[in-house]
Amino acid sequence: MTDFLVRRIARQPRGMAARIALGLAVAGLALGFRLALSPYIGMGAPFAAFVLGVLVASVFGGIASGVACAALLSVGGAFMMTATGHPAALRRSVLSLLFFVACSGFVIWIVTLLRAALAREVAARESERLLKLELHHRVKNTLAVVQSLADQTFRGATDTEAARRHFAARLAALADAHDVLVDAGWREVTLQTVAERALAPFRPTAPGRLTLDGGPAPVSPEAAVALTLCLHELATNAVKHGALSGEAGAVRLAWRVEETAGRRRLEVEWREAGGPTPAPGGRQGFGARLLTRALAAQPNAQARLDLGPDGALWRAAFDL
Repeated sequence: MTDFLVRRIARQPRGMAARIALGLAVAGLALGFRLALSPYIGMGAPFAAFVLGVLVASVFGGIASGVACAALLSVGGAFMMTATGHPAALRRSVLSLLFFVACSGFVIWIVTLLRAALAREVAARESERLLKLELHHRVKNTLAVVQSLADQTFRGATDTEAARRHFAARLAALADAHDVLVDAGWREVTLQTVAERALAPFRPTAPGRLTLDGGPAPVSPEAAVALTLCLHELATNAVKHGALSGEAGAVRLAWRVEETAGRRRLEVEWREAGGPTPAPGGRQGFGARLLTRALAAQPNAQARLDLGPDGALWRAAFDL
């Protein structure tokens, strides 16, 4: 019941006409109630009972409703007091009317402040509820990714210590992706930001061996996580077996956004050059599967990994 009243008070009738109508209706009820009591308590001092009507109108209808209620009650109360036929009571009537107007203004002001605070409280509760639902959804997704990484990393592993190191490195990459998204409020982030954070641990000391080339390309949080894992896998393989394992190799990560027929599509390319020739059939484990499947949840996603004489060539594309 309390929550219902809180929600009802926080809202107000739509449209100025509805708010004014509510105030006039409350004023009419207050006047009718006061007239019904007149045979028992007389017609004097009607304003004492009218402040409650202004309070009710302001609480449920806002400023316009409270002002309309106070205006009608002022006219009705003044008529009731002058209807007694005692000219000597004119001064008392004027003072009573002015005091009622002042009290009504104060009540409307206080209620307006309280309604604003209550509206903020209701909005905060709703924001907290949505945040909990979003957190629950993201935690489930993260746990699913971690479980998949663990299953694929340790499946068939003969060297458990090496598998543990691979798994820890992938978890660190996942944590870096989450740090980037937290800084962005779990909204879209640019591919430039994702790539710089994911590749920071792998940058060679020599300049120009790992270059990033691309314009503004915002990606969703889900795509940012998948791209981070892919870039981590590519960079790890490049350092161990590819272009970054020697002194002469280089890697270029490039991307662009194509716009055709109102559709925006992100194309990403990781190209290694100058690295050792890959062994036939090499790098076809979990890393290769990750690079071709991690982006599968994105709209119209495509990903391909080729092992050429200079190193890995990975191309991926999906709709933004």
